[in-house]
Amino acid sequence: MFNIGLPELLIIVAIALIVFGPNKLPELARAFGKAMREFKKATEEVKESFEAETKDLEEFKHTLTDENLLADLAEQISPPEPTVEETPVQSSPSVPAETQPLEEASAQKVEEKAEEKAKGEFEGGKEGMPSHG
Repeated sequence: MFNIGLPELLIIVAIALIVFGPNKLPELARAFGKAMREFKKATEEVKESFEAETKDLEEFKHTLTDENLLADLAEQISPPEPTVEETPVQSSPSVPAETQPLEEASAQKVEEKAEEKAKGEFEGGKEGMPSHG
């Protein structure tokens, strides 16, 4: 426990015998033994309570991990929600923008991109040619 060998122990006992006397020494040894037992009991109780708390935390951790795994699994199993591309609102007297079929909206986007490209070529000159401005 304290790495005290037999020679060191004999020296300690001899000093205690001289200081306290032969009548008081057995009483002190009993008190020391009782104190050591109480100390050992207290450390065991602290150790058990610490292990119980650690066990509770481990269970809580596993519960959270299981819930996260279930949520991740549910996300993987459920089909992804369809994404709807937003189209710019154009005033059309016959069909509102929300009710346009998907093919028409795609065609409009392609036409808008082509118009923007043509406009960019017209304003910036030909591609590959530096503009002097």
